[in-house]
Amino acid sequence: MEPKNRTTRGRRLARAAALLAVAAAVTVTAAPAQAAPVWGPITQVDLGVDGARANQSSIGLGISGNGRYALFSSSATNLVADASPAFGLYVRDLRTGRTELVSRADDGTAFSSATEAAGISGDGRYIVFSAEANGVFDVYVRDRVKGRTSAVTNGTAAGPGDGGSYDPAISADGRHIAFMSTRTDLVPGAPVTPNKRNVYVTDRITGATRLVSVGAGGQAADGDSENPTISGDGRTVGFTSKAGNLLPAADAGTAGLARLRFTTLYATDLDSGTTVVAGLNPDGTPGAAAPTIRLSPDGRYAAYALSATPLPGGKSRTELFVNDLRTNRVQSIRTSTNPDAICWGEPSAAITTDDRWIYFSGGCSDTIIRAGQARFDLYRQDLRTGHTELLTTASDGTPKDGAAGEPFVTDNGRTVLFGDNSSNLLPGGTGSDWQVYLRSLKNS
Repeated sequence: MEPKNRTTRGRRLARAAALLAVAAAVTVTAAPAQAAPVWGPITQVDLGVDGARANQSSIGLGISGNGRYALFSSSATNLVADASPAFGLYVRDLRTGRTELVSRADDGTAFSSATEAAGISGDGRYIVFSAEANGVFDVYVRDRVKGRTSAVTNGTAAGPGDGGSYDPAISADGRHIAFMSTRTDLVPGAPVTPNKRNVYVTDRITGATRLVSVGAGGQAADGDSENPTISGDGRTVGFTSKAGNLLPAADAGTAGLARLRFTTLYATDLDSGTTVVAGLNPDGTPGAAAPTIRLSPDGRYAAYALSATPLPGGKSRTELFVNDLRTNRVQSIRTSTNPDAICWGEPSAAITTDDRWIYFSGGCSDTIIRAGQARFDLYRQDLRTGHTELLTTASDGTPKDGAAGEPFVTDNGRTVLFGDNSSNLLPGGTGSDWQVYLRSLKNS
């Protein structure tokens, strides 16, 4: 069993603090002209009773394909009328303005230990999350229409199993759920090692669970695998791993995996069973990647961030890339066309269903407006033309004073959900706490 407080929340909030420190280290000053995008106003999503703003921090976790339902986590205590835990998972109906606590057991009681990693199906009906019951973390799916919650990670043992299950992701149709688990009883006869983290996928219709992080020869993976994600069509699973035997020996040697001392990003095609290194450098070699990977809805493209030369002052940074998994063409995602600009980007990027646009958090040294400001802004870039649009400014059109991140986008690519900790993003903002926001193209 993992520690009770296992969650991505700590990593995200720590990274948020790092964003502020990193950006403040860059002192280049220039303000390039930008074409005004036809975007509507920014609105806050994490609202509760009578439209009150969340009184604690919140983080966006997903949006339904049609843009009606937004999933987020929050420590706020004023989001629902009934008694709520100090931390919970919520869905807001953006059409009716109703906020709903979804981290509930089947009897309707709120889980007191749900983790932040969660996902929402394309129609907003199903929510998948991890929570602790009877001393064990399992993955659950909440059917919002029926008001029922069921366990995904039942295993085959009579008892609760010999480990925990975490970090779930769900396909757009709600059928396939990818997750990480340390249990050994999820797939009878599967080659797994006790206490190792492995990635699995469960088909909710057939009930079958499949081990994804398996050695190339069918043996147990010799390192931990975690941080799974799944494409919208449920066909491709992306994950991070420290295992050195997931590829055939010849391929692993060619890829240089034996030399790696960092986590590698992989993608597995569930139809063919083929696993490839997804986090590549532009020259085709495995890159030193941040432990997050996002897939396009069709599973063709992987978005990730690679370690780069530090910023002035020695602050670390990562650069954002997109890999076409069919061709292994790696594309750098930058907000500047100046090859001499120092750029940075976060791996939590979102690609639209037509593979046209990528939404991401980042910046470049030649887009710094003045020293000392956090320049992790939210952008979208046309993957075909390279055209880039800035999406986050203060309510009066001036630069905001915080950082933006964690974007999720609707199927049509015209609405984006994101987090931000600026004090001037909306009138009357207080800053410091992360809140969840929405922005849409006009006439969308």
